[in-house]
Amino acid sequence: MQSAVFTPDAMKTFLSRVLAMAIGLLVGVGLLALAFRGTDVGSVRTALADGDWTLPGLGVLMGTAIFVAAKTARWRCLLGGAAGTSTADLVRATTAGLALNALLPHTGEVVRAVSLHRRRGWVTSAVLASIVAERVFDLFAVLLLAAVALACVPVPAAVAGAVRTLGVVAAVGAVLIVAVLAWPAPFRQLARGLARPLPVRWVDPLLREVDAAINGLEPVRSGSTAARVLAWSLLQWLAIAGCVACSALVVGDAIGLGGSLLVVVGIVVAFLLPNAPGYAGSVQLAFVVSLAASGVPPAHAIAASVVYQLLMIFPVVVLGLAWLRGSLAPVTLDP
Repeated sequence: MQSAVFTPDAMKTFLSRVLAMAIGLLVGVGLLALAFRGTDVGSVRTALADGDWTLPGLGVLMGTAIFVAAKTARWRCLLGGAAGTSTADLVRATTAGLALNALLPHTGEVVRAVSLHRRRGWVTSAVLASIVAERVFDLFAVLLLAAVALACVPVPAAVAGAVRTLGVVAAVGAVLIVAVLAWPAPFRQLARGLARPLPVRWVDPLLREVDAAINGLEPVRSGSTAARVLAWSLLQWLAIAGCVACSALVVGDAIGLGGSLLVVVGIVVAFLLPNAPGYAGSVQLAFVVSLAASGVPPAHAIAASVVYQLLMIFPVVVLGLAWLRGSLAPVTLDP
């Protein structure tokens, strides 16, 4: 009898994850090589060894806590208040998702959706719809902050191109969400048309998932909710900018608001690529390219990126993995 572990579906999933990780590692190695090109590794070690890890380091940790809190509060808004779902459930799911994204990019969203489904009975597609809306608000918030950065710091050509890319992606996402909210019927009809060739037993469940996904976007229809979501998004990315600024301070560089926001833009664009675990390479190149406009030498930019990974990304991964099992454990719902 064939073991369940080695069913064709399980094997395909395993191989796809291995392939994604291999591609991410290759991209990460390439980006690390670009970031370190012409930079002495010893000077990076010296910057880290001589750094001030006290108050600036504490600032990175505080920024990380604010980031997770703002991301959780925003998700509650997008879920329509998430009645019956505790803050602890949302924090655990959010942190577990961030941890998995840092290890195998773009897997954390599924974990967040499955967590609320198993623990609180939420329809998975509705939760995923809220996460799609979340990404669009992320892009809008980053674009607003990028506009501030452009007014403060001379922008490298690579960063200017990144801002244009984000603008296009945000505009497309916004148009799709507005179209679904304004004209849900045509999207339901399109789903029915696409479902016709499928086996009959799959059609009804698929259409129910489509309805749940459209309904999952409903909270964004409210102007006040959309404003709150955007405010939380801005706070979330300002917290990341604070983590970047404090990481630079650890190695002795004051980069200011404009420089910090440019790094945030670079990080967001880099995270759209296949990534190595811990975003190795992506973070380094984002810091080096973005901080060049502020006159920070590459060795210090790389050192600051390492501080960011150690004090921002690593604690989130540790906590997220610790909470992963609990966030996926089913609970008995109240009748």
